[in-house]
Amino acid sequence: MPNIGSYTADVTLILFEAAKYFALLVFCVLAIRLWRRWAGRSAPKDVPGFFCAVAVTLLALAIGYFSMRQSLGALYSHYGMKAFRDGRLPQALSLFETADGNWPTADTAGQKGVCLLLLGDADKGRALIAQARTRRKGDSPFEDFYEGIFLFSKGDTDRAVPLLEAASSSDDYRWSVIKIFAVIDLEANRVADAARLMQPFMQVEVTEPDQAYVLAGLKLADGKKTEARALLDKFPAAGLSPMWQGRYAKLRAQLGD
Repeated sequence: MPNIGSYTADVTLILFEAAKYFALLVFCVLAIRLWRRWAGRSAPKDVPGFFCAVAVTLLALAIGYFSMRQSLGALYSHYGMKAFRDGRLPQALSLFETADGNWPTADTAGQKGVCLLLLGDADKGRALIAQARTRRKGDSPFEDFYEGIFLFSKGDTDRAVPLLEAASSSDDYRWSVIKIFAVIDLEANRVADAARLMQPFMQVEVTEPDQAYVLAGLKLADGKKTEARALLDKFPAAGLSPMWQGRYAKLRAQLGD
């Protein structure tokens, strides 16, 4: 199914870029016409016309310069997000830094912060995310989600939950947040709450370690150890992130593995 949020963002970007370069074209054409009109006048030259042509030319040059810088920033940010989603964090960070160098924005600051956070530089990463929120005067679901996941992985659920709740307003993160909340309920022995949250995932293919972990925990609570073990076996420990390796090990210990 197409991602309507991504489609809308792409269309908005294309329209913005088209409007920006259309404005540049208009000023370039106007500058050329002003210079031709000034050059075609007989001596003495039209001094006001000369300065008008110079002003429009300088304005066209300024629009062109800033348009190119902004476009390069958007382009590098786009490919940075692509590398980020592919799990290539060092490359993503490099692209975000280049984007920020061309056109600094709250989003590129936050993107750099998230990369640093996930690469282990938590202090600098969270400082950049805080800086992005201040510059934007608001939150970003992208930053909220990954900072929330970071805090959750450190066991700080009190600070993680508000961030994850904020991130769940975005379709990109809603279902991931629901699974994390189910993990929190399961580990707090609120099995019924976890089962309620996981209801939409009960009849779909298990494709993620968080989904398998919660479903296995629910199976174990029902005494269905064989089914729980089969779910955990879908994701070998070597392929799990540290956040899930420990949880899988604890659940396997409860299964007697």
